[in-house]
Amino acid sequence: PDYCIRDRDAGSLGTAGRVCNLTSRGMDSCEVMCCGRGYDTSRVTRMTKCECKFHWCCAVRCQDCLEALDVHTCKAPKSADWAAPT
Repeated sequence: PDYCIRDRDAGSLGTAGRVCNLTSRGMDSCEVMCCGRGYDTSRVTRMTKCECKFHWCCAVRCQDCLEALDVHTCKAPKSADWAAPT
């Protein structure tokens, strides 16, 4: 089956809306995973632990930091067939 397009009969979910890796040259790259349809980029902010320090004995203390990153998701095919309910 064509893994790029959603096909319920073949069990393929397609790649529309899947997160891809812009800097990769492997199978997870936006170029390969999005099947030439391109990708959308959105900026997300998340809370992460940072500046962690080990304190003797037996404790690690971290600060909470906001991290902004770009998330790339594959565009849907031009036809609306990919969104058919399962």
